[in-house]
Amino acid sequence: MDVKAAFLNGDLNEEIYMKAPPGSDTHDGFVWWLNHALYGLKQAGREWYKKVLIELKSLGFTRSASDQGVFTKNDNGTLVIVAVYVNDFLIFSSNLDTIQHIKSELSSRFDMKDLGNAKWILQMEVTQSDDRKKVTLSQSQYIEDILERHGMANCHPAKTPMESGLSLPILAEPEVDVTMYQQLIGSLMYAMVCTHPDISYAVGVVARHVLAPGHAHIKAVKCIYCYLHGTSDYKLVYQAAKGPDKLVVYSDSDWAGDRNDRKSVTGFVTCLSGGAITWTSHK
Repeated sequence: MDVKAAFLNGDLNEEIYMKAPPGSDTHDGFVWWLNHALYGLKQAGREWYKKVLIELKSLGFTRSASDQGVFTKNDNGTLVIVAVYVNDFLIFSSNLDTIQHIKSELSSRFDMKDLGNAKWILQMEVTQSDDRKKVTLSQSQYIEDILERHGMANCHPAKTPMESGLSLPILAEPEVDVTMYQQLIGSLMYAMVCTHPDISYAVGVVARHVLAPGHAHIKAVKCIYCYLHGTSDYKLVYQAAKGPDKLVVYSDSDWAGDRNDRKSVTGFVTCLSGGAITWTSHK
């Protein structure tokens, strides 16, 4: 579901005035007193979120303590999850009638557009099997875009995102363009956070040198891009369990693995329904 002109729904408790826009029939010396938020207003996003919070609570939803964009509700034994990202609402439930009811309730409160089954969200492609027992998440299009953007579209695929045991030097001064290096890292981080836990460690290593990157660091970053070029079609796959689903966690760490400061790196991945749902790699 998509909310039209979402920020205009925010209520204002403060007295805020604005200059009359060109073309309005307003006498000289007069200003407008805002009753609702406008796009460009500093608190517009916050007031919109407060409005969403009030409306979802009125429908019986509870806000998640760990992610304040996620709301849950037990509707006569049926779990309903609503995930909010600015003006986009993702609604999850095992009962289609329940979903339609929630859509109807939300549409009565906001001017919304029903976009049907989720197919694209935040540059992630969502696919469902015909029997609705398998869901996949992919960023193949996003990866192709960043490869093209950074001039790596024709690179040779690599089998791993980083050489085993690679140690990058700490430089006092950058040897390459810092902004370019940071853009390369930023593009990788979004893929890492959303659908590619397999590059978490490698991205973590190269991201430690964003203030003073060198030629060795650029080479390491390009290796990650080469790896993504060969694995762009990799997907996170979630399948319905035949019995009770189990949460599975894998964790590991090295011992003083960073040769520069002798600190360790730890990582974990949490899997549910056969696919990774959370992961991290950090010093």
